Order: sequence, then C-alpha cells, then structure tokens
Amino acid sequence: MNKNNINFQVHRTKEGTICEIISGVLILISLTLSLVLINKSHEAGSAMLIQTIVLGLCNALILFLAYRPETFNIPDNSPAEMFVATIRFCRLSAILLSLMSVTITVNAFLEADPRLIFGILGFLFIPPLCWYFTVYIRTKYRTKK
Repeated sequence: MNKNNINFQVHRTKEGTICEIISGVLILISLTLSLVLINKSHEAGSAMLIQTIVLGLCNALILFLAYRPETFNIPDNSPAEMFVATIRFCRLSAILLSLMSVTITVNAFLEADPRLIFGILGFLFIPPLCWYFTVYIRTKYRTKK
C-alpha cells in the first residue's frame, strides 16, 4: 500500500452517487438479461451469468477503492488534483466496465457479431485513458518544477 504524504479525504458527492447508480443499474440489466438467457440457452446463459457476476464484483471493487485514496499508486509529492483525477477515472472505469458487461450479455442474447461490439467498446475506453494519462503527466511535470 502506498503511504502518501497528502491527507486526502474522499467524500460522498453527487458525481459519485450518479456513477454508482449508473453502474449498479447496468449490472442489474446485465444480470436480468443473463437470467432470461438461461431460459433461452442454458449454456450461453450460464456463461453470461458468470461474466456478469465477475464483472459486477470487479465493478464494486473499483467503486470501493475510489473511496480509499491511500491505495492509489501515486507519487508521494502529488497534489490533490492527481487524487481527484484518479477518483474520477475509477468511477468512469466502473461505468465502462458495467457497460461492457451489458454489451457482452446483449451480444450473446441477440447472437450478434462480437467484432463490432468489441470494436465500439474499445473506442469507448480510449478517450478516458488518454484524458487520465494527460492529467497524470501534466501534474507530474508541474510538481517537478
């Protein structure tokens, strides 16, 4: 665990609550579709149920860790802006992960071509990653001056 020198507290905000609600609703939709898919095709439904549970647990862990800034692997001399960006990135990652769960389940439900779905999902993950790394690098070089 990283012992950061900054005493940063994460409080409940509207942004955090909205992200948690969106993630939860998307996971519930994926869970419901997985249960319906079990009746349609037991083999495919079982696989989708397992992936929904695993991604739901990962989602819950990401949202839990967003409230634990002492677990972030951030340089010790980082300003509060770095912690805020990391928390936002965690929340955005949770939404994208739950969206991925729904998309995979809908793809199995509709028996569609997975290449298109995963291509779209891949492009959804690129902008948040670019934003976070830009903030990270900008903040890192600003603190070195």
